[in-house]
Order: sequence, then C-alpha cells, then structure tokens
Amino acid sequence: MSMYTIPDFATLRRVLDRLYVRYTPPRRAEGDDVLGTLVRTILSQQTTRAATDQAFTALLEHANADWHRIAHAPTSIIEDVIRPAGLARQKAQRIQALLSQVHDEFQSYDLEHLHQMAPEKARAYLLKFKGVGPKTAAFTLMAACAMPLFPMDTHIFRIFERLRWLDPTLGDEAAHQQMQALIPPDDRLPAHMALVEHGRTLCRARNPLCEHCPILTDCPTGSSPPD
Repeated sequence: MSMYTIPDFATLRRVLDRLYVRYTPPRRAEGDDVLGTLVRTILSQQTTRAATDQAFTALLEHANADWHRIAHAPTSIIEDVIRPAGLARQKAQRIQALLSQVHDEFQSYDLEHLHQMAPEKARAYLLKFKGVGPKTAAFTLMAACAMPLFPMDTHIFRIFERLRWLDPTLGDEAAHQQMQALIPPDDRLPAHMALVEHGRTLCRARNPLCEHCPILTDCPTGSSPPD
C-alpha cells in the first residue's frame, strides 16, 4: 500500500482553511488586467507577497499606470523603482522587453484577448515571452482569466509531499494534473498563494518550523517523532 494518499474533501478543506487563517490570501485576483497580472507575477518571482505589492504599486505610481512610460523609461530608473522585489535588473529588463513585444504585436499594451483562448493555447502564447515560465504563465491565467489551472512550484511540491498527498516519484506533469484536479476552482488562487507563503516562512526546505505550523496535526512528516 502506498504511503501517499489523496486526501478526502474534509481533510483538504481543514488544511486550506487553517492556511487561510494564517496567511489571509486574497480570494480573488487583485483586479489587474491580464498584462498587469503578468507584470505583477514577474515581480513576484523569488520574493514575498508584501515585497511584490510594494514594488508593483511603486511601479504604477511612478508611471501613472502608463505602460508606455514604463516600457520607454531608462532601465536603471525601473530597477530603482522595483528594487523591493529583488533581482531588480533582471526583472526590469524582462518587464520592458515584454511590454515592447506586446506593443509591437498589437500596437497597444493589452493582453485581454487571452480570455477568449483555450487554456493550453493561452499558456503556450505566454511562454514565448522571455522570463515567463510555466508557473508564471499558469498563475497569470488562473488569476486574471479564471482559467482552470493550478500552478505548482517547489514550495507546493514540498508541502504536498510532506503531507503525503503527492508521491515524489511522479513526474511534474502528472503531479500538476493530480493536484489541479484536487483543488476546487474557487480555492486555486488563495490555495496557491497560501501554500507558497507557508513554504517560504514555515515549511522550509531546510529546518522547517514545525512547532509553529497551523496544519501540523494533518502532517505525518512534521508530527512524527524524529528518528
């Protein structure tokens, strides 16, 4: 018998609700359009939600929410504005390249047509932009277009493995499909954000802080006595 088991709905609901109490993730997207969500998601790479929000707000305020001004500003200025999110030079270059490519293709700064595309086609379209990987593309489409996707990152993989919901020998695609089917559509955005925050702060790869974990009683790994 496998030591990894898909949880029943009551267990899933209990775990998610406890994470929501701890991390208070937004239940819906922040209200950005598709392009704004994509830029915000690029800023969020390898940083916290608070740092992302600070950098994104500063970027919009600096340019009066004008993508043209952001695209054509000196890159060093954009770097300074988004510095709270970390990796400022890399992210500034990627954001400006993205904006230029979108404008060259559509003569406007607009990706709202993705709402009309099938999820896999929309995902493939976003992946053509430098700096947009599978997780960034899937999160953007989930958050901005309410597409039935659930992006998995290393934090979420680690948490699900420690909960023994996910067999680590599964390939990435099989794991994505299994967990995407598990998480109810209305929970996908808040669950993703709460799980990522949990993985960054408590359920860390090294030295996890199990004594502070809100889902410890449901975690066989954390609640087992050390060998």
